[in-house]
Amino acid sequence: MKAVNLIPTEERRGAGGAAGRTGGAAYILIGALTLTVGMAAAYATTTKSIHDRKAELTTAERQAAATEARAAALAPYTQFAGIRASRVATVTSIAQSRFDWAHAMHELGRTLPRNITLTSLNGTVSTQTAAGGGGGGSVALRAAYDVPAIELQGCAPSQAAIPPMMAGLRQVDGVRRVALQQSVKGASTAPAGGTTAGGKPQRAANCARSFSAVIFFDPKPQPSVAGAAAVPAAAGTAPVAATAVTTPSTTGGAK
Repeated sequence: MKAVNLIPTEERRGAGGAAGRTGGAAYILIGALTLTVGMAAAYATTTKSIHDRKAELTTAERQAAATEARAAALAPYTQFAGIRASRVATVTSIAQSRFDWAHAMHELGRTLPRNITLTSLNGTVSTQTAAGGGGGGSVALRAAYDVPAIELQGCAPSQAAIPPMMAGLRQVDGVRRVALQQSVKGASTAPAGGTTAGGKPQRAANCARSFSAVIFFDPKPQPSVAGAAAVPAAAGTAPVAATAVTTPSTTGGAK
């Protein structure tokens, strides 16, 4: 008998192998399709991500523009707040650095002996401050300290009255140093002239000795240069200059 092989030819061993009759083309096609689908999916995902990022960028740009617009609208308030802070700092600095002339005059009247007569009183906050009336012979002594000071010229009945006057002046509140410029022989009397603050005639002064002295006070903190410069720039005004106090001839005496 003749053997008959009932297995189909394409499935027999050695008749095309695992690739079959297509020779593996089907697998290649499937692989290509799979790669194409993967690339298409990746492209779609990337495109969507790009679109999302662009949308987020557009939203952020709109928000930034809106924020800048609000900031520009509030800029005048910010500038006003800065000007206000600068002015407050300047005023505070000037107030802290000003010299209290009223208190100094009160202390001078409290400590000056009754037998001492002032013919000139000149107060300045520094050596660079020019004041009317002048200090006469005490100008050179005034330049020794660049602090607030009062230059005195007056009459004393005798040389013995000068030391008690100097000791009394050293008791003035805030005094740093009291210096006597000179004490020379003067006229026997100084004629009375004018009236006192109360309207009474001013008495004649015994001017056997003429003297000049300077009272130096403790230095005061200087105002902030930055703060002081900012105020005129904002307000359009000239800087405030230091002022000097000049008092006409007066007669000292404790009340």
